[in-house]
Amino acid sequence: MIKHLFFLFALSASLCAQALDLRPYYLRISISASKRAFTTSEAVQINLTLTNSSGGNHSILVPGNQSQGKKLIYFTWYRVDENNFYREVHRDQREIRIDTSVHGYVHFNRLASGESTTVPFFFNDTKNAQTHVLSSYEVPQLAPGKYKIVAWYDPWSEELAKYAFNKIDDFKGDPETGTNPEYLDLPSLGIMSPYFDVEILATATANESDIPAACSANCRLCKAIEREKWKRVKRLVRRNSGIVTEQNMGNDVPGMLTFPHRNVAYLGDNPDAILASLPSFLSREIIFRNSNGIHYYCLTWQLGKTSRIGGRINTFFYMIGLRNLHIRDSKVNYSKLIRLTAV
Repeated sequence: MIKHLFFLFALSASLCAQALDLRPYYLRISISASKRAFTTSEAVQINLTLTNSSGGNHSILVPGNQSQGKKLIYFTWYRVDENNFYREVHRDQREIRIDTSVHGYVHFNRLASGESTTVPFFFNDTKNAQTHVLSSYEVPQLAPGKYKIVAWYDPWSEELAKYAFNKIDDFKGDPETGTNPEYLDLPSLGIMSPYFDVEILATATANESDIPAACSANCRLCKAIEREKWKRVKRLVRRNSGIVTEQNMGNDVPGMLTFPHRNVAYLGDNPDAILASLPSFLSREIIFRNSNGIHYYCLTWQLGKTSRIGGRINTFFYMIGLRNLHIRDSKVNYSKLIRLTAV
């Protein structure tokens, strides 16, 4: 009896020791979508949210507009039978096969502790599939039925990954060796999201209204987007996006852009930093959707304003010795949306 108790104690101690060696990973990913039932041919938006659950600030990589290499994020599809057995039925092609005439890139995104960023993916967006990596995904040709999707975040094929993550293998060597505390730990095989339930339909169903509470049926911005009146869209955004300053970086600004809109599929994050010299510029990606498909654009604000004539006058005063005389030659609080550019 004593031998059996000693064996159980030794076994439990060994398991506890192994459990203590397991390293927690503080980058979390999850899938969301406003529509879970669709056919294999209709356009579908699926969002992936990445969250820094560590106690500090860390940088991560997000796809940007890659044009070469392997996708940072890919999806696998599973069928679950009556015995709760999961069988993989589709895995995305990871190699990017789009137009390489435009230089591609990935973004560094600096996330504070608990902060998240969301990346949209537009399945079956054939119009943009050759020019935007976020649209180079397809709903697989699967039989009608219920499926589960898993998103994989695997940035290791990207050269810049070594400047954002510590590559960790739980099964080899000491996990503490060669790690940088400024970087997030990430498994060598990447990380996966929880399963997300979807249903493949044989025929499309009538679309339910997804107008957000803050967006009325008569929303002027959404009407202009639907009609593709892009100059009017620019005027409406400029008029209603409030004052953008270096201090708030465009956050918590009252106006149209802070509210959800049915024809705005995505509004990108603010940049992590902008130039301190005047004038500075702040750009945000914005993606519109209407009955003609998905439209990729970039919003650019000018922050601060300088007067060339005023600067020359002040230089003249300085050169002739009138150094206490200075006229106003800059406006720090100046903010104006200057470009809405298709990308």
